Amino acid sequence: MRNAVSWWCMLLFGVLLGCERSPNLGVDVQETGILEASPLIKGRDGGYSGLFGGRSIWVFGDTILTKEGVDKSSWRHNSWSWTTDLSAKDGITGFQEDNDTLGVPKELFPKTDAEATFNEAHKGDPCKEKPCGARYALWPGALVEDTQRKRAFVFYTKIYGEPGEWNFHGVGHGVAQWDDVSQPLKRPVVRPGKEHPTLLFEASDPNFGSAAFVKDGKIYAYGCEKAGFSKPCHLGRVSLETPLKPDAWEFYAGGNTWSSQVQDAKSLFDGAPMLTIHWNAYLKAYLAVYSRPLSTEIVIRTSPTPEGPWSGEQVIFQAKASHDGAAPYSGLGHGEYAEEGGKVEYITYYRSPAAWAGEFRVLRVTFGAP
Repeated sequence: MRNAVSWWCMLLFGVLLGCERSPNLGVDVQETGILEASPLIKGRDGGYSGLFGGRSIWVFGDTILTKEGVDKSSWRHNSWSWTTDLSAKDGITGFQEDNDTLGVPKELFPKTDAEATFNEAHKGDPCKEKPCGARYALWPGALVEDTQRKRAFVFYTKIYGEPGEWNFHGVGHGVAQWDDVSQPLKRPVVRPGKEHPTLLFEASDPNFGSAAFVKDGKIYAYGCEKAGFSKPCHLGRVSLETPLKPDAWEFYAGGNTWSSQVQDAKSLFDGAPMLTIHWNAYLKAYLAVYSRPLSTEIVIRTSPTPEGPWSGEQVIFQAKASHDGAAPYSGLGHGEYAEEGGKVEYITYYRSPAAWAGEFRVLRVTFGAP
């Protein structure tokens, strides 16, 4: 009876009601170790990666260092590493950082003059302006490469925070342009006259850049914003030529319809604020990877097209909890390391093994017959 109901749902109501079926793929998952990190890095989260200029670029959020840099701080709101080791069979090694004159890793994103001035005025206690400890931070999302123009784009969320646990919120979402991996990213003004003129999307919009990839000369970007315990994912796309032009974006509105209005974007599935999606040739499908929010489960979904229909979740791994029992998170795939046409994929997730410390554990995922 259960199978009959599922078949009926699929046949008559699948498109309208979004009936979900697990992909039910045969999967063997082996944990292979901890991702290499500089001894100067005590902990960092995030962990998106992507190719740019023949290197695998890894971008991270809040980063705790073991020593202060020239700015007299051992805290970074974001950081990055890169390696030319594009084979994960024996571990991913050879990571390097962009360091200051003291040899301490620098932040990835440049601050605007307004952001730098604000943070400086609220730094320390006592501070020049209250509330002391208030700051703006930039947390990276997905990275995509524009091979034709030899550049890359990094999505990010701008955060406003004050002292106190979980006392922060997003103020909007943007895209930074990277013309040369040896030079800083650019965050041009895209909405003149706005309070946050470098941001493409408002805080109320989906956080596009939760996942992103390039297909047929366009960036497809997913936004899976926080909505209580639900994390509905929406889809936008834009030409690789013009991702920094707000009016160039369009959003999937269902069926065969794309709209220029972000409010028309249709929810495709419940995911996570951080996830990856890329084409897997072995499965002949797009593969979504993420940590199920507030759990130890790493799950996958598949779809024949970027907009769906997306399968239900399939749990493929129970991750190790942090030292304090907190749920691990940031389960992300790294498509540039896929082997055998996608039969083998690599996934990382973040956990904290001790107070104010963090590590990324590496999973080797082997798919059975698709």
